Amino acid sequence: MTFDRSFKTLLCAAASLAALSLPAHADTGGAQPPSPGDAEDAALVYEPAFFADFNPQNAADMVERVPGFSISGGGGGRGLAGGLGNVLIDGRRPSSKNGVRALLSRLPADTVERVELIRSPIPGIDMAGQDQVVNVITSRTGGWSGAWEGRASLYESGRLVPSGEASATRSTATTTLTLGLDLSGHANGNDQARVVRAPDFTPLTLEAERSQNRWEDLTASIAYAREFDAGHALRVDARAWTWASGFSRFARVQSAAGAPLAFETGAGDTEATGGEATVDFDYALDGDWSLKLTALQRLTEQNSEDVYDDFDPDGRFSGRLAVIEAETEGESILRLEMRKAGGETHATTLAVEGAYNFLDGALDLLDGEDGDPIDLPVSDTKVEELRVDASLQRVWRPVPAWTFDGVLAVERSTITQTGDAQKERTFTYFKPEFTVSWTPNPRDQVRVSARRFVGQLSFGDFISSVNVNDDTSQLGNPDLEPERTWRLQADWERRFGEEGSFTLVARHEWVEGVEDLVPIAGGFDAPGNLGDGRRWRLQANATAPLDALGVPGGMLSGSAMVRETLVTDPVTGVERRFRNDEDWRASIDFRQDLPEAGFAWGFDYAVQGHEDFYRLDQFDRVTPARGDFDLFAETRRFAGLTARVGADLNLGEQDRVRYVWAVARDDGAPVEIETRTVDYDGRVYFELSGVF
Repeated sequence: MTFDRSFKTLLCAAASLAALSLPAHADTGGAQPPSPGDAEDAALVYEPAFFADFNPQNAADMVERVPGFSISGGGGGRGLAGGLGNVLIDGRRPSSKNGVRALLSRLPADTVERVELIRSPIPGIDMAGQDQVVNVITSRTGGWSGAWEGRASLYESGRLVPSGEASATRSTATTTLTLGLDLSGHANGNDQARVVRAPDFTPLTLEAERSQNRWEDLTASIAYAREFDAGHALRVDARAWTWASGFSRFARVQSAAGAPLAFETGAGDTEATGGEATVDFDYALDGDWSLKLTALQRLTEQNSEDVYDDFDPDGRFSGRLAVIEAETEGESILRLEMRKAGGETHATTLAVEGAYNFLDGALDLLDGEDGDPIDLPVSDTKVEELRVDASLQRVWRPVPAWTFDGVLAVERSTITQTGDAQKERTFTYFKPEFTVSWTPNPRDQVRVSARRFVGQLSFGDFISSVNVNDDTSQLGNPDLEPERTWRLQADWERRFGEEGSFTLVARHEWVEGVEDLVPIAGGFDAPGNLGDGRRWRLQANATAPLDALGVPGGMLSGSAMVRETLVTDPVTGVERRFRNDEDWRASIDFRQDLPEAGFAWGFDYAVQGHEDFYRLDQFDRVTPARGDFDLFAETRRFAGLTARVGADLNLGEQDRVRYVWAVARDDGAPVEIETRTVDYDGRVYFELSGVF
């Protein structure tokens, strides 16, 4: 889609969402969202009664209904602070990197006293670079309480997959203990049609393929929190998991005239185990100073074996490729923070973080029935990183309507690679941040921020990998560096009534060392850095109640985004888009709750633009299906339980076109053009949940 059409899409969507909000605003008679203090307070408070119509089972259900807020992970930065989410529990940021929604889903709804939406930096609140955060305040009433959910999903393949989760919480005046168990899985599959064509688009071969995937995960968790005298507190979060996945595929290859050419099969299994534990200890020092010590330890092991067989048209075996991988990955972090609170007007935080990360991986390629090894460079290697991060943050709120938040940070890291590749490098990066928030009234807020952040490296990019289906490989690159970004962003937020909100976000980024695939000696591709690039983004989000439009209990949310990216291509020398960045995206979410009838229903729809992928001798464009559509209906009329039925559907097929050159993309015309359509399976499900 061109830029003009994308921009018109955003404007139309934003105008429609804003139009929907106006009647609801008029109907409230100027009513404002709940606020704990005066009209200029930066936090909004939602009591349990606000969520009653949604019949929440756990804290995650409640937070997901906070107007104008979406649960998210960290901002993609490095380290513990950069990888955490935008949710606090009892004023403290959970240090688990498992994802905040998983933690919230273990807290029964009846243990939540209130939910605070903090819209701008407040002295004493750890925003960790987020524009806004939610603070879930739990009650300590004593005794046990819990929540559970069971689900059965039926996929188009006919496979029935059970899943569910249960948690129990025991609270006293000073302690909270939560136990959780989560079983999840899926059996997704797809049908593919692949056509290989000559440069003039004349079909050469036709391929029809059926793929079936499976995945099962079992996770056990425990969380313990205790408050001591004098403001001291301890929190421990731990989880252990085991998961397994597998796939099978069958493909039939024919000539353009329909004559059989070959049959191909594939099957693979992956098993993994792991665990993670974090410990937070808060200690109140004399005066206004407090100390927080956080320790995190994570370790995972993963092993997989995939086998691909080829057969001639008569079904006789003609070749085999086995791909065997083993990885062990770990992370150790120790973080110390010292904070000085200056009442409601200012706060200072000093932080030092040290981390050790490693990935030890091996990839073996075996050819034929005898398993003859295939040599692939950088396929057996270990990557280690030692990193130290120091920061100074100052939050100043001279008057209730204005907040200034500044951060000076620096990190120094050493990355060492051994095995097939030997290299050691040391990096030093400065990471300043500055945010100004203006809240002239409870309805409006304007935020302007500027920051520099360093992207998180994937250690898997240092090890070679193969894609058998595409017949491509990429080498591990010991010269890979983290991507660095300067970001300038402006946000305007308007709230109306208790449930309506509208947000407009404009962002421009200057990116240093854009991560992508780069050509290296020998005609290979490898993860690397292209050079400097630019990226801008415009996004609108809105939530509007529909009572004024004659839809009682109705709520409509929507989002629309357009993005433009530019970087110089290392092969052609011409500016083009970033790899794997869609140019636009839109979604809409509708829900209607009818509490007196004990019934609710709704749907959501999401669609996005195409994504481009570049290699030395290939260019791929993936155009997603016409959207993902989910529909549900639920009732609460039976024994206090919530029963839900739903369907997750993919509308249409995903299209992919791949151009292949003989040597490189700047060397004449492509010699082969491949088109591929993928039809992903949908599913229907039945879900039953309750509390105890």
